[in-house]
Amino acid sequence: MFSKKFLGLCFSSFLAFSILPSATQAAENLEEDIKVDSLGYEYTTKAAHEINYDDGDFYTVLLQGDADSEDAIYAVYDTSEVEKYESEKLPSKGLPTTFAIAAASSSIPTTFSGYYSSSGWITRTEGISLSLYPKAPAYQKSSNPIAQAQLEKYRWEVVYNKYKNDKRWKNTNSMKGQLRCHAEVAKGVKTPWNIEPYRTTTNYAKILAKGCNPPVGY
Repeated sequence: MFSKKFLGLCFSSFLAFSILPSATQAAENLEEDIKVDSLGYEYTTKAAHEINYDDGDFYTVLLQGDADSEDAIYAVYDTSEVEKYESEKLPSKGLPTTFAIAAASSSIPTTFSGYYSSSGWITRTEGISLSLYPKAPAYQKSSNPIAQAQLEKYRWEVVYNKYKNDKRWKNTNSMKGQLRCHAEVAKGVKTPWNIEPYRTTTNYAKILAKGCNPPVGY
C-alpha cells in the first residue's frame, strides 16, 4: 500500500499542475489582446486613461467615444507595425501590393512644411514653449486606422527630428502626448499648438484633462 506521505505528495503535485497555467496558456491569453485591422495589421485597444507614452514607441487612433474623454477607445499601433505598412504599401516596383492598401493610402506629407506653416520657441508665463502653426494635414483624418497611424507618425516625427537636438527640448514622451492632444482636440480651431518641454505628464487622459498642457507634477 502507498504511504500517506507518498499520497500527499501526489495530491500536492496534482494541485500545482492543475492550478498554475502553462506557458502556452499564458501566451494565448496575451495574444487575445491583439487585434487585426481590415488590412491585416496588428494593434491593441486601450482607453485614454490606459495610454502612457512612457510605455513604448506607438501611435494611437481614435476608434470610439469623444476625443476629450478619458474613456475613449483607441487602436494602439506599435511603430514597427506602421513601418511594416509603409514598406508593404509601396514595394520596390512602386506599386501597391493590394487594391485595399492602395485605397487606404493617400498623399501623406513626409516633411515639416507639409504639416506646419511655421514654428518657433517662445517664452510664456510658466516657461519655454514650442509654438506650432498647423496646416490641415496635421489634423486630417483617414477612414482607415493604419493609414491614420502613419499620418500621426509623420506629424510627430517631423517635429521631433527638427527640434530634438535643441538644448530646450526635453521630456520627449510628454511632448508627444501634448502634440497628439492638440491635433485631436484643438485641431485648426485653436492655434498655435503650444507643446512645452518642462511638462512631464505622459498619461494621455491626464494630458487631455488639462487642455493638452498638464501642470508640472500632475
